[in-house]
Amino acid sequence: MIYLRFFLVLFVFPLSACSLLSSKAEYIPNNEELSEATVGKPYLLKINILGGSVFGGTEKKVGVVVPDDVGIFLRNCRLPDSVITADTRDTKDHNCIEVYGVPTKPGAIKINISGGMYGSMIAPASYFSKDYTLNVVKP
Repeated sequence: MIYLRFFLVLFVFPLSACSLLSSKAEYIPNNEELSEATVGKPYLLKINILGGSVFGGTEKKVGVVVPDDVGIFLRNCRLPDSVITADTRDTKDHNCIEVYGVPTKPGAIKINISGGMYGSMIAPASYFSKDYTLNVVKP
């Protein structure tokens, strides 16, 4: 009986815990609508992606803005100066996306952010995708 308990504690529990800890992205803000923007006024909002390290790279596209001719763009945030050293190769924070620009016309803008997250010992690599709406109003 003692061997059965030993087996359960050492092998079965850790395996079941791994399935419970599967990687799932969470977002801040999490709601579907971003804060309102105004035509002709600068707009900046940060979206943080939680749940694991997001794949990066110099050519990685962070998302899509539709329509793409309204003055709103996406980019990765910059890492804080406190973590950048002489050995830092990439100064982008791939877990943070900035929605920025000066809107040129009113209406609804659809924004999709997507990418992949690295796996770990307790969670597999995973894909994420999140849709937002940005409403632009006249001044």
